[in-house]
Amino acid sequence: MPSLSQKYRPRIFADVTGQEHVTETLRREVLTGTLGHAYLFSGPRGVGKTTAARIFAKALNCETSQNGEPCNRCALCVAANEGRCLDVIELDAATHTQVEKIREAIVEHVRFSPTLGKRKIYILDEVHMLSASSWNALLKTLEEPPAYAFFILATTEWHKVPATIVSRCQRFEFKRIASGPLMERLRKIATQEGWQVADEVLALIVSRSEGCVRDAETLLSQLGSLGQTKIDLEIASLIIPPRHVQEATELMTLWAERKHLESLQKIQTLFDQGLPFLPLIDDLLFLVQHLLGRTPEPEFTGLLDRFSPAELNDLALVLFERRRDMKAGVDPLFALQLASTTVACGLLKHSQQRIGTIAGPAPAPTPLSTRLADSVLSGCPVAVSPAKPDDAINNKQQTITLDLNTVRLKWSAFIRAVEERNRSLPFILKISRPESVVGSTLTIQFQYSFHRDKILSDGKHRQIVEACARELFACPELRIEGIIGEQAGAKEERSQDMVSNILKAFGGNVVES
Repeated sequence: MPSLSQKYRPRIFADVTGQEHVTETLRREVLTGTLGHAYLFSGPRGVGKTTAARIFAKALNCETSQNGEPCNRCALCVAANEGRCLDVIELDAATHTQVEKIREAIVEHVRFSPTLGKRKIYILDEVHMLSASSWNALLKTLEEPPAYAFFILATTEWHKVPATIVSRCQRFEFKRIASGPLMERLRKIATQEGWQVADEVLALIVSRSEGCVRDAETLLSQLGSLGQTKIDLEIASLIIPPRHVQEATELMTLWAERKHLESLQKIQTLFDQGLPFLPLIDDLLFLVQHLLGRTPEPEFTGLLDRFSPAELNDLALVLFERRRDMKAGVDPLFALQLASTTVACGLLKHSQQRIGTIAGPAPAPTPLSTRLADSVLSGCPVAVSPAKPDDAINNKQQTITLDLNTVRLKWSAFIRAVEERNRSLPFILKISRPESVVGSTLTIQFQYSFHRDKILSDGKHRQIVEACARELFACPELRIEGIIGEQAGAKEERSQDMVSNILKAFGGNVVES
């Protein structure tokens, strides 16, 4: 028995949910005959990329196409629907990563004319999995394809596709399906299956699927497998666990009230009750998302004014970091306790900053020109005091101090910021570490000299790294220097040798303070 996603897979462009900006363009290209030879479909998983590719392939070969749509009645359309059309070749790039397979399946095969239709269509799914040599083998074919050959590439990570390939394709970006159209699609499927599904259940499915049609249809299929014609929230909870919004709200409330010890006790209690912590972190992020968007649900509106946007931003970063740790195998209890401690420290810092802001700066002294004018009117002399060194310093732009602990705490975020601008540098930074901070100079310990030279001797690379560091660490004058691994230990030895030489030359003893 086919699944719902297979049974109700769209067969014409008009049936594809929520991708009208793509399907309408493809339909008009078929209708007018203004076709390209290579297409790149990108977007999240389960939103219709492969489905649209199959419909497009049918429309290109349909014998009685109607208004750009496949008829689904001619021999070629029927063969394509049944998966036996020889002129539509669908490949999974994840299992064809080797260059030999690509050369055999496409490069050599494309030379032969279509068997039944007038066009030969290749659909390559998850193309970002192809190796560099496979792309090189495919490039020439994409540059000069036969007149009858068409290529449809689908991927969830188009940024991993080489630029030389992307530039030769028409790229269509598929988006996540909005809640309204997705709920309407689920309602139609449930009606055709004879199920009476409550709107609350449909809303829960849509929320859990996060805009993915395939996930939503899979959840609906699981509910239908229970054998109930009427499905309410009580029945749905057997398959779809409810959100732990109440527990997440209580934990957020303790954080807002700066009750660090109570929050740790709450986490221990939830752990003892067997509550899964990874879904709990997802629910905490769900709350943060709605609070940042100022669209909270009724059950947690009380949190709306208890966190500033900056606090919510820091809270989200901490939760994302601990979520990655949990997926990497870190003990969930320790990860959430660490998140709570980090959040408590961050909220305390923000509170101190707000207190400083409320107190305000010291009142500015009366300008000398105003005092002189008043003295002329009153006839009293004015004593002009010399400027103090501290005043001169305060008039300058204050330099933000940087400490090594802050750098180490934000080191992972710094690497991610660099990765957004250059993909090769993060590898070096991941195996390096911050060694010391003196003033506005950050010293990084590299394992190899060529790592240091790649980052610091190359002007472009140095500019990227220092720009990311200045922005993240809020230190506009920050400068980065580098040492090699052995130099870190030798640096302390040289310092001790220097002290010993001075004592020998001038005499004296080291006094411990």
